Amino acid sequence: MKSIFTSLTLSSMILLSSCTTTLVSNKKKEIDSALQTGKTYTFVKNNGTQEKFRILKIEEDKITGKNDDEKNFVIEKADISKIKKSNTIGTVLIVVGALAAAVLIPAYVSNKPVGQ
Repeated sequence: MKSIFTSLTLSSMILLSSCTTTLVSNKKKEIDSALQTGKTYTFVKNNGTQEKFRILKIEEDKITGKNDDEKNFVIEKADISKIKKSNTIGTVLIVVGALAAAVLIPAYVSNKPVGQ
């Protein structure tokens, strides 16, 4: 039982940290319609570096924002290869549903109360 709990905990931590949605990539080029001012995104530049910050202003050729440490960022739209947005709430719902299914389905199949 302890190994199942450990593996479920590890799996949920991996899911929580890795569930992001790619809003802009090489296949999806429309930057302005995918972003909202005041939201936090992870920007991947063409050279591979990543910056995570909250957008303050979207201009014609650049995006301005601040990170959690109040450091200002200005990134040129031409330098962006990907924009990702974290989807933590969706991931939490998936993990909770999977855990509930893991507990309830075996009890339902064996027709015994949960925990016996």
